[in-house]
Amino acid sequence: MGRVASSRAQWWEGSTSAPDRLSIAIVDANPLLADGIAVLLSQDAGFTARTVFLDSFPGDAGFDVIIIDPAQVQTTPAELVQTLRPKGGALVAYCSSLSEALAQDCIRAGFRGVVPKTVSIDVLKIALASTARGGIFIDAAFAAAIVPGSGTEDPPQPPAQDVRLSEREMFVLKSVAHGKSLKEIGRELDLSSKTIETYKARGTSKLNLSGRRQIVEFAIAQGWVEGTSLTAG
Repeated sequence: MGRVASSRAQWWEGSTSAPDRLSIAIVDANPLLADGIAVLLSQDAGFTARTVFLDSFPGDAGFDVIIIDPAQVQTTPAELVQTLRPKGGALVAYCSSLSEALAQDCIRAGFRGVVPKTVSIDVLKIALASTARGGIFIDAAFAAAIVPGSGTEDPPQPPAQDVRLSEREMFVLKSVAHGKSLKEIGRELDLSSKTIETYKARGTSKLNLSGRRQIVEFAIAQGWVEGTSLTAG
């Protein structure tokens, strides 16, 4: 494998993330891009990020998510998964190429996310948070090629025209679609997780939705989120 990533960001070497922060590894051939993303992510209280070399990947760092551009290496997505999965958690393809075939190969191989390098840092954060929790995040740039055949659930039926969500129900469903846990939503609203679950249940019942996946699909159709976040559960 090639020597991909940056030798900079040494202040992160040997550091570990706080228990409530996601630990992110960034592997990229562009040192300025890799270090810049690491800095932006680490400015957020929810993330600790560092750049690493693919050919000297730390084996005991315990990363929650590994970001890598599969188009930069002469290895298949399946080989990358086999090599990197033991090093950390979810793999996210951070693509310079908008090849739908490459995106499909990544998801089939076991990547948990596929996003183009043109996405905003906020969308990237949503992708990282979703995949770290066991979900699959597919940006809208690749969704048409992947989503139609990617799941076994029936598509959500459109709600009746007279359905009206309360302000709290809509807030909770939007937050769920962005990958937030019920506990996180509860902290934002100063409510218990049980109360948030009640709002979620009421909203999904009104909209005839079942599970987080259908909530996200509905949110995308409504323009609530930029991209496609398919999270199990």
